[in-house]
Amino acid sequence: MSRVIGVICVALGALLIVFGLLARPYVYTNLAVLSLDQEAKTVSRGEGVDAVYPHRIGPTARLDKLTGVTVVSTRTVQGIPGKVEAAGKDKDNAFWQTTVRSQAEVGGQLQDLSYSDEGVSLDRRSGEATNCCGDYRSTGDLEDPDKTEPVTHEGYFFKLPFNAQKQDYPWWDGDLQASAPAKFDREETLNGLPTYVYVQTIPEQTVGAPRQVPRSLFGDSKPGNFAADVHYTNTRTLWVEPETGSVVKGQEEIARSLVVDGQDPVYLVKGTLAYTDETVKENVDKYASSAKVLSFIRGPLLPVGLIGGILLLLLGVFLFIRDGRARHGA
Repeated sequence: MSRVIGVICVALGALLIVFGLLARPYVYTNLAVLSLDQEAKTVSRGEGVDAVYPHRIGPTARLDKLTGVTVVSTRTVQGIPGKVEAAGKDKDNAFWQTTVRSQAEVGGQLQDLSYSDEGVSLDRRSGEATNCCGDYRSTGDLEDPDKTEPVTHEGYFFKLPFNAQKQDYPWWDGDLQASAPAKFDREETLNGLPTYVYVQTIPEQTVGAPRQVPRSLFGDSKPGNFAADVHYTNTRTLWVEPETGSVVKGQEEIARSLVVDGQDPVYLVKGTLAYTDETVKENVDKYASSAKVLSFIRGPLLPVGLIGGILLLLLGVFLFIRDGRARHGA
């Protein structure tokens, strides 16, 4: 009986050592990858927000100022594997489409403020943009809502890398059409889940080309339009689960305004929008288990496998020896 148990111990010990040695180079590498068919949804909410409400009354397009309203922003992410295949790229790349629908509470109902659609190619292991598969963004307006243009992304768009570090990362900003540093700020626990907090500060600056907007939007009674510059500033805060690199909570303190010399600025949006408590809870539940698995495989599994395997091998050898002496003594 001791001989049988010894054989089992030696086999299990060898298996455990091999599994421990393969933990980082093989097991972790194959688990720490982004999904090709990703599906996700986040909801952000802001109170007391100023905004401009574009809408139509019959055939007439109107822009109305809203002050101190509730704004809800819903973002969906959908992986499209076919875009990668059509571009002839390997499975180390993914293509994710993201749409953002922003709405304001007007007259007790949510009314659309803006809608954006963006396609992003990214490296499945690092999470960085690769621009391999036809990246684009919507540039539509009331006249042509389906208009898009090619875009070259840089840095990180959806998440930080697996095993994120306490350092700066380039994070994409759609208004700048460029990345800007998201700087590590602190550690913080959300609903029991440890996170790293990164802050991206974008000083006020002019973005894009001037826009033709009705003079009436600025309270001017004369007919016609103003050529208004668009000013933009934002403080973006990301609460990131470091093992997965996933954003558990996001917040933006944003001001996007129309500026005309001699006039008070008109805010396209001004206020603070952050993930709702429900979205944060869903993200914590979603990423907590994955973080534990990745952390164990990346860290303790190697020493556990080696030490456990060696102990089992020694136990197996001991049982062999003891069984042999027992047989010899008989």
